[in-house]
This record gives sequence, C-alpha cells and structure tokens, in this order.
Amino acid sequence: MNKVFSAVSILALISAPLTAAVRGEIDFTPTLQRYTSEGAEYANASFKDGERKISVAVPRTWNCRGDASRLQFNPPGQPLAEGTIQSMPTKGMVRFDEATVKVLEQQVISTIPSASQGVTVVSQQENPVIINGNLSYEFVVSYQALGKTFLRSVIVVACPDAQLVFRFTAPKTDFDDLNRSFRQSIYSWQWTDPEAAKTANAIAQNSAQR
Repeated sequence: MNKVFSAVSILALISAPLTAAVRGEIDFTPTLQRYTSEGAEYANASFKDGERKISVAVPRTWNCRGDASRLQFNPPGQPLAEGTIQSMPTKGMVRFDEATVKVLEQQVISTIPSASQGVTVVSQQENPVIINGNLSYEFVVSYQALGKTFLRSVIVVACPDAQLVFRFTAPKTDFDDLNRSFRQSIYSWQWTDPEAAKTANAIAQNSAQR
C-alpha cells in the first residue's frame, strides 16, 4: 500500500496544472550564470535545496525560468515544446516494481490533455538517467492534439527524501533533437554541499600557494 501511495503522490505532481504551487524542499527559482566558450554563449541555472545548491546546464539558446515549484525550459522558435523539472518530498524510497510501474503508467496517461486522441505509451525504460546513484523510470507517450502528433517523456527519479520529475513535450517531428538537448540538462544535475564546497576551495587555495 505504501508503495502505491508513493507512486500516486508522485503523479499527483506530474498531473498538476502548470499554475499549481506544488512545493517540495527544492526552490526552483533560478539564478543564471552565463559564460562564453569558444565564441558561443552558455548558461547554468542554480537553485536551492535547503542548505545545498543544485545546478543544471541550460540547453544553449533555450530560455529558462522558474519559481518555487518548478523549473521550465523552452527552446527558441518552438512554442509547442516545453521541458519542466519538479519535486516533492516523500516519506520513503519508491521502488519501480510491477505494481508501481502500472500505477505510474496510468497516471502518466492521465496527464495528457483531455481533448487528445490516440494516446499510446510507445516506450518504457528503466534507469534512463541515474542521479547521485538514484534510480529512475521513463515513459514516452504519443498523442494527437491541435492537428499534430506529440510525444511526451516523463522521467521519475526516486531519491531518498524527494521525487524528481523531468517532463518534456514536443511535436513528434522535433521531439528527438529537442529531447536530446533537454536530457543533457538532466545529465548535468549536480548537488553541492556548502561544507564540501568550502573544503574544496580551501584545498585549491592551499595548492595555489605552494
């Protein structure tokens, strides 16, 4: 029962309207650090997880904004494409057993816009990403809306004290390339502990003075 409850809790977040203020411990309000490398401009977004800091790479030329409940990525010239990252606290680790996966699948399907047609789960994958040793599960769903075929990827990452949900939606014709860029942001996810950062800085300073 606890496992199913955890899965439903995660997907209450996945299915939440874009305006819903679903808040976990992570405050996704981003600070952007822009830099130039070999003549091209890049950016990282950082935000707070209690005392820790999280940083992710922003796909080049994409827009990034967020608030306490979610981080949002939008590729330029693609008004129908969007990536989001959200989180919610949990009382225990979700295990992706058969029962939980079935609950997750049905709930992911329920997040598709209600007027859509031809809703189909086209793929499932265990551990498409592993963040700090935390396992994940991905569903990719196809559906028709607005005269187009869309694909939506939903990745749930099971952390000890929180669940991370990475969602990307785009027209099928553009999905692969854009989702590849969004996936790079997921791969770049890093937690930084303030004490560890201080120690690393002190070591670097001592080495520089020798």
